[in-house]
Amino acid sequence: MKKLFLLALLFTFYHAHGQLKLAFQVDTTLQKNKSLYEFVNNYFSQNTISNAFWHPKYKNKTYYNYATDWIWRRFTPKQISDKFNLEMVELQDINDTLSYFNLSAQSKPSIVNDSYTNLYKYYLVKVKGKWYLDNCKDYDFKNFSRYSTKNIHFFVSPAYQLNVKGMHKASTEIDSLCRMLEKPAPKKPVEYYMCAEEDELNNLANVINGRGNPTGYTNSEDGVVAAVNENPSYKHEFVHAILGSGADCFFLQEGMAMLYGGGNKGQTSYQQGIANLRDCYNSGSCNFDNLYALKTDTKFSNILSYSFAAACCKYIIDDYGLDCLYELYYDKSVTTQNFLEKLGQKTGKNREELKTSIEKQITAAIN
Repeated sequence: MKKLFLLALLFTFYHAHGQLKLAFQVDTTLQKNKSLYEFVNNYFSQNTISNAFWHPKYKNKTYYNYATDWIWRRFTPKQISDKFNLEMVELQDINDTLSYFNLSAQSKPSIVNDSYTNLYKYYLVKVKGKWYLDNCKDYDFKNFSRYSTKNIHFFVSPAYQLNVKGMHKASTEIDSLCRMLEKPAPKKPVEYYMCAEEDELNNLANVINGRGNPTGYTNSEDGVVAAVNENPSYKHEFVHAILGSGADCFFLQEGMAMLYGGGNKGQTSYQQGIANLRDCYNSGSCNFDNLYALKTDTKFSNILSYSFAAACCKYIIDDYGLDCLYELYYDKSVTTQNFLEKLGQKTGKNREELKTSIEKQITAAIN
């Protein structure tokens, strides 16, 4: 009998139908587990990106999957299952209406030209008799301490002591940034998750292991800031939260955050970043073209890339005004790849003219 049971489990593992494989420890002989597996498997057969499978609280939101991994934004669930070997490696019951599962996603090198495996975690919530997907944020961070100010709701890792004075100071920084950015105060306070380690940070984005976020990120649409940081002030991420969602353009989003909020958790100001950028230019280690191609030492996380993006934004603001910058910032047709083309259309300048103007901006910022 024991052998027959083991054979049944192996059969389930090797013959799981559809998009999603099953690890042997996920027992789908239990009816509830079988139903949950079929629900998730059905999700990964969908050919459109839709929140229909997600908790009803996301009904009117375009941002509902908090995973910051690029594959979840770029591909439909079916495309993800075509490009990655997906496997449900864990399925755990919390209570009658709440469970969670861990999902392994192993890239198919022949399709994505890369080889890596990410491990994700999502919750399954039963609402009015139906199961839905949900993010980890509302379930895995109940032990974080909470403290509210006028502009920020703080959620603080149990590894940290509350810095109440610093929290109120950070709240006033939101007011100051709003004035500089000529933006109204956020409609609701920013949620700031102050994490003590990378695992806490990644878990907020449903990541257990993989290409996570080693320092911090902002969910601009929901006004959620998350960072490995014990400092209540994080102006770089606050700028993202104030400006909200805009074009998927590194030069605009990170440029504005660097220009007004600095980099490296506030340890590097825009002026310091530009000084580093000038030294890089003078040494011949970087030039306009490789900076625009984001071909610096560590691509998106390198302070040179952020400072270059900030110089681009400062050029637009100084020569054409904040309104012009915002027209580009909120134009969803602008991307990292076509930024100079779109800027040229807006200003009437060709690439070489823009290159000269931005390089002058870098030099002028030092003098």
